[in-house]
Amino acid sequence: MKSINFQLDGMDSIEITQIEEHLFEVRLVLNGKISVQYMAKEQLEQLGSTYQIGSSKRYFE
Repeated sequence: MKSINFQLDGMDSIEITQIEEHLFEVRLVLNGKISVQYMAKEQLEQLGSTYQIGSSKRYFE
């Protein structure tokens, strides 16, 4: 399993873990609250282009 973590302001972070070839777990920590979503590769690519984290895409290829 590959995982990448981006530290945001303070204790906030986003962690992306590849579960299967086309399935990812996205864990977002904001203000001490954890949100977990499962996304297909296409959804993750859209998220990356929205939040400027598209460079992580190369890590999972």
